Amino acid sequence: MGESKNSGNRLSKRNLITFAIGTVGRDAACAGLFMNNILNYVYFTKKLDATQFAVLTFLMAAAKIFDAFNDPVMGNIIDGTKSRFGKFKPWIGIGMFTSGLVVLFSFWNNLQGWAYVVFFGLMYFAFSITFTMNDIAYWGMIPSLARNSADRDKLTSLTVFCATLGGGICGIILPILTTGDLTLGGSAVKAYAYMAVAFVVLFFIFQSITLIGVKEDKSHPAPTEKISLKAIVNTFKQNDQLRWIAFAFLFTQFIPGAALTMYIYFQFGYNGTLLTLFYTFSSVSTIVVNLLYPVLSKKFSRSGLIRAAWVSMLIGGIGILALGIFFPNETVSFTIPFFNAKITLKYLFMAILYFFIGFGQTAFYMSFMICIANTTEYNEYKFGKRSEGVIFSTRAFLTKLGNAINTLMVMLFYIIIGVNHETNAIADLEQQANIGAITGEQKLSEISGIIAGIAPLKTYALLGLVSLSIIVSFTIAYIIYKKKYFIDEAYFEKMSEELARR
Repeated sequence: MGESKNSGNRLSKRNLITFAIGTVGRDAACAGLFMNNILNYVYFTKKLDATQFAVLTFLMAAAKIFDAFNDPVMGNIIDGTKSRFGKFKPWIGIGMFTSGLVVLFSFWNNLQGWAYVVFFGLMYFAFSITFTMNDIAYWGMIPSLARNSADRDKLTSLTVFCATLGGGICGIILPILTTGDLTLGGSAVKAYAYMAVAFVVLFFIFQSITLIGVKEDKSHPAPTEKISLKAIVNTFKQNDQLRWIAFAFLFTQFIPGAALTMYIYFQFGYNGTLLTLFYTFSSVSTIVVNLLYPVLSKKFSRSGLIRAAWVSMLIGGIGILALGIFFPNETVSFTIPFFNAKITLKYLFMAILYFFIGFGQTAFYMSFMICIANTTEYNEYKFGKRSEGVIFSTRAFLTKLGNAINTLMVMLFYIIIGVNHETNAIADLEQQANIGAITGEQKLSEISGIIAGIAPLKTYALLGLVSLSIIVSFTIAYIIYKKKYFIDEAYFEKMSEELARR
């Protein structure tokens, strides 16, 4: 039977605010800086040959897969923890401190070649362990703070918003201050190091608000079940609806953000302002979906929302591909004086189309999260057991597996088309600027020459990877959902009534 809206202890305003706000700095440092930008740091500050790139790619993918398998183990360790601080806060604190150090070391080094590849592998695996301590404990704390379903929705919604805010702050600030005329210290090497310090300090400050401010009720721990790989596999085998929606969800992870960054720099210029403005359109659409989704879900069926999300992805993907191929590069343009960024009509139209991609991706994500959650009732309806913890772990596992496949695909593609030829040349100039051998102006001038000499075929290849990945992967996800997933609103109501009778 579903949880009553009015049952259980109520969520205090203090816990609501101090818990949710704790993830602002955390997501800025760990999600925004490390997860989303470590590759940009590697490409534009490190000189690696094709073999070294291949090994680094393998290490990164292996670490992500290891991280996926590590989640259930960490969840069980946290669940068995007993201390006067509770079972969550110790691991939040330990994970905060250790993962903060890993982030600092990852962006504060002068290693090159094989020495850096080995160092990168150690840091990436270390991050997989340390951040998992913090992440699993942080999100696992929600049920103990909000036992009432309405309060839990409120806490989860505000926390997701704060996480989006933290990642968004990093996404807006980082490119401007690491690439272009406003680069801190005159080189990307120094700029990434300085930004790592700033974001890690924010990480510590905001997480300390959670550690000090949140009052956890330790007398009534939330009931949990033992989570293991075997339990996940068994649940997958018997729950066909979880299996199909999880498979569809896996395909929604294939948006090659790193390739998009490379395309923007190669096509429009090595200026972080261009990247910031481009992603701003996507961020706005994400906020719009987050704010309007509760209203939209009441007016439209989930199937209708997912279909609209798919159409939005097609508009964005096909539109960007068509613009990239057929729209002339040199069109009417204007320059943003302070940032010295040249904006062409082609760039502006592409940025606007990326609004549709951001909208569709967020709507897919939120709708599929509900679909996955509904397989909990389906599991109870069919097999007499909810298996909430196992199903939640399955979602996290597939997210990380999808990211691993996506990273492997993009980096192997880079090796095939020879992107490291240009990135090594740019990295060499960034290193020279770092030691003062050339000025920032000289560096940018020579980088402009490198980009001007890039073969059009290479830029088209990057455009094709971005666009076709979006079009194909989300179409497959939509087809799987339409053909195989049948838990719509009516079927869910039928299950709920039957479970209530039982």
